[in-house]
Amino acid sequence: MVLDKLKSKFESKFEKAIGGSSIRPPPYPSQPASRREIFKYRLQVGTNIGGWFMLEKWLAPSLHSSNKSSDDSELAAVSASVKDIGLDRTRAKWDHHYDSFLNGEDWTWLVKKHVNAIRVPLGYYVLGPDFVRGTPFVDVAGVYENAWTKYKRMLELAKAHNIGVLVDLHAVPGGANADSHSGVSGGGKFFSSSLHVSLAIECIEYIAREVKDYDNVIGIQVVNEASYGAEAEKYYVQAAKKIREIDPTQIIVISDGWDRGKYAEFVKDKPGMLVDTHVYKCFSEADRCKAPNQLVAAAEMEWLDTTMIVGEFSCTLDTQTWNRVSKSDRVKFRAEYGRAQFNCFAQQSAGFYFWTYKFEQGSGGEWDYREMVNSGCIPIHERTKHKVTSNGEQEARLAVQAHAAYWHDHAKGEKMEHSRYQDGFLTGWRDAAQFWAEDESRIGQRASWKSARVQQHVQRNGTSKYLWEFEQGFDTGTQALLQSVQ
Repeated sequence: MVLDKLKSKFESKFEKAIGGSSIRPPPYPSQPASRREIFKYRLQVGTNIGGWFMLEKWLAPSLHSSNKSSDDSELAAVSASVKDIGLDRTRAKWDHHYDSFLNGEDWTWLVKKHVNAIRVPLGYYVLGPDFVRGTPFVDVAGVYENAWTKYKRMLELAKAHNIGVLVDLHAVPGGANADSHSGVSGGGKFFSSSLHVSLAIECIEYIAREVKDYDNVIGIQVVNEASYGAEAEKYYVQAAKKIREIDPTQIIVISDGWDRGKYAEFVKDKPGMLVDTHVYKCFSEADRCKAPNQLVAAAEMEWLDTTMIVGEFSCTLDTQTWNRVSKSDRVKFRAEYGRAQFNCFAQQSAGFYFWTYKFEQGSGGEWDYREMVNSGCIPIHERTKHKVTSNGEQEARLAVQAHAAYWHDHAKGEKMEHSRYQDGFLTGWRDAAQFWAEDESRIGQRASWKSARVQQHVQRNGTSKYLWEFEQGFDTGTQALLQSVQ
């Protein structure tokens, strides 16, 4: 009777933790984990491919050649081009851009530098004419007839190179913010328009159906850089429900709306939902007034957790900051800043993506991933080439002995359940070993993954006040595996 009550209490707590029946939680990972699960849950280390399927003038200026206005949005560029050379020639120009922005050498370079994930922004209009009604893109919809097919071709190429893709709905109807990277200038009207939100939900449904069979799609981001204070939660729940109805396994990514703490709280009881936060230290006055060494120290202490991804960061600091040091010291501090960010994000987040991979013309300096990697400012995820040779049995036996000896001295007379610790250790060891076997990957969404393994353990063994032994064993097992291959 007591055990039944404890089990009921635990299950009730878990039901609350997954948000009741509001958003369908992802299924528990299989044992052993599938390749699809490893793609989604490993630590994602990579870069944005900005300027490819979501145009920005500073990244791809050639597509703005007909645009003589001060408006640097994609709408201004495509509208000017259609007026200048006609719809068919504009479509051919856009198609050529989609086909050529990344080539074989780029994919080879990404693999060589151990990039295992890319974030690829797109505008809602890329999905085709069915998704632009009532928006300014309706008159140029024909330009994008082939765009989504080409986006899916990118997914295939990424999969062939063992690279995951975060599908980022960067531009939503009406714009989630007033910046031109929402596809239009002067936007920021998305959350206040039920028509825009409804159209975005249709876009999300379509994307979810179209990508559900791609094992390397590691998530769908439902909006980028929502304005601070936007009432976004309702939209996030709507989008998450639709995605999970179509693909229960899919990871859902939301924007932190420049309020990281608020949305960290929002997702903590929603398994498989991640917060996208952007880390830039070159825009606010509070950062501009600091010296480079202060920002390096701040980067080392950045507050994150494994329910978050850093969707954008760079090595860029403001001129005011750089003016506080000599030109020779700038090189040193730029490298220190980039490495500090990399190390912090690798330890504390579920994944991180530099902004941005490359520029259509020339170098992008501190915004240019290739340049920052080649100069050593951004480390690559070095491979040890060490193989796992143990199944963990011997390591588990020794760990259980140490665990039992400790609690024998610190909890005299208490009958504990060290078998749970052993089960946790072996589960953690074998999960970590399987991730490691996939190009030396590590579990990224650690808290979510461990929580799922705890629930599977409860299903097999029932609940207990000693459930913490499984959790501690799991943590120890994963750490022991990683230490064994360093």
